[in-house]
Amino acid sequence: MEARALSRSSYDRIDERELGKTVQILYEAFQSIEAVGGSLSPFVPTQDYIIEPILQLLEAMARGRLNETGQRRQPVYYEPGCGSGTVAEKAAERGFYVICLELDEYLARSAAQRLARSPHADTVVGDLSVFRPRAVDAVYAYLLPRAVQRVLEALKGAKAPLLSLDYPAEDDGGALSAARLEIEARSVYTYEL
Repeated sequence: MEARALSRSSYDRIDERELGKTVQILYEAFQSIEAVGGSLSPFVPTQDYIIEPILQLLEAMARGRLNETGQRRQPVYYEPGCGSGTVAEKAAERGFYVICLELDEYLARSAAQRLARSPHADTVVGDLSVFRPRAVDAVYAYLLPRAVQRVLEALKGAKAPLLSLDYPAEDDGGALSAARLEIEARSVYTYEL
């Protein structure tokens, strides 16, 4: 909980080696949980300072894709494992039609409440390994590598960009379409579905 209260200036003072060790310990812990049939990815909210740069990039990619195909419609943003819907809410404010997917019913309810003001948002309780929206123009995921891999497999052929914060897919099968990007000292992996 302490990490949520950190201001941007406090974030700059975090020892990156210690943070890396902590992330590795958490990653290994959740790999062992997943091995016995648990969650594909824990709920860890996207930090506020990184949301805007990610959404700017996704919006540019989605609008470019729509212009290239000559489509004049609202771009569709999809977030598998949306948690409480913080990023999705910001995407809706930017003009995206939002589809949130969350396996945990409590978190899905929280996301639905957060998105209730937007007439262009749906929250679905479901498994990211099998759910596939009918249309998608931009996908954002803050999930562990195996979950990112499952999203790539479920959305194969959608021809939309997927941005994965901090974690590449476990085995991208050559789907990585661009080099790893650095945004605010965080890694963002770009995939073409």
